[in-house]
Amino acid sequence: MNPLYWKRRHLVTWAILIAAGAVAGMIFAWFLSPFSRAHGGDAPTMFFAWLHYPVTYWPYVVAGAVMAGLAYYSADLLTGAR
Repeated sequence: MNPLYWKRRHLVTWAILIAAGAVAGMIFAWFLSPFSRAHGGDAPTMFFAWLHYPVTYWPYVVAGAVMAGLAYYSADLLTGAR
């Protein structure tokens, strides 16, 4: 069950789920951000302006990535797939 001994398909799946969790965390942070509510019809410009303030979203990105990675790891532990 050690991730260092996983097959390539497990590692690729784990990496994809971690990336998806990070994206989900960023989307969640965007909806909580005041930038998303103050766009006035110019949402893409405000999104890119919001990206200049990583302090506002990086905790959500990291939390999403960690949660997705741990969820996959726990599912692998519970199913015993090798």
